[in-house]
Amino acid sequence: MRIMDRRLTTILCLAVLTLMLLSPPAAAQTPAAKVAIANPARIFNEIQETKDLKAKMESDRKTLEATELEKRTQLRDLTAQRDALKPDSQAYAELNQRLLQASIEFEVWGRMQQAEVQRRQKQQMVALFNKITAAVAKVAAQQGIDLVIAEQRPEIPDNLDPVDINVLRNLINQRNVLFNSPAVDLSDKVIATMDADYKAGK
Repeated sequence: MRIMDRRLTTILCLAVLTLMLLSPPAAAQTPAAKVAIANPARIFNEIQETKDLKAKMESDRKTLEATELEKRTQLRDLTAQRDALKPDSQAYAELNQRLLQASIEFEVWGRMQQAEVQRRQKQQMVALFNKITAAVAKVAAQQGIDLVIAEQRPEIPDNLDPVDINVLRNLINQRNVLFNSPAVDLSDKVIATMDADYKAGK
């Protein structure tokens, strides 16, 4: 009888040991990922580099407007000089030719300036977005964050009367974060990091 008990005990011990070996240990489970958010639009608008770029763009715009006004004044002067002459005179024909040439050059200049301004703005926009992405990665690494979601939070106006229902629907659908604790928002830290790097000339 005792031999049977010993055999049964041995079999039970072996069964328990087998189950323990087949079951994955609790320590091997993957830890939960740490998630945070950052608002690229707010970061873009609030960093010092954007503010400095906007100030420079405003200065360049005023310079461009002054140049445009000067060119328009020259065209008006040429028009006045031509109109003071007899339409059938040689001088009228010569001034008319100069006016036509100046008008074409002014139009081409305007298009070239517009294209150049848009080219610079697009380059600056992409460069700043890349800097924001790099700063988010830097802050996330410092905070031990595994995933950062780009928060989109378009403003919904208080007065909805003039807002088209389709526009309102799009504004609501664009919101991709319905709730978050302030503790998981990295936007302020990213702004501070970017301003510090910008001040240091990085």
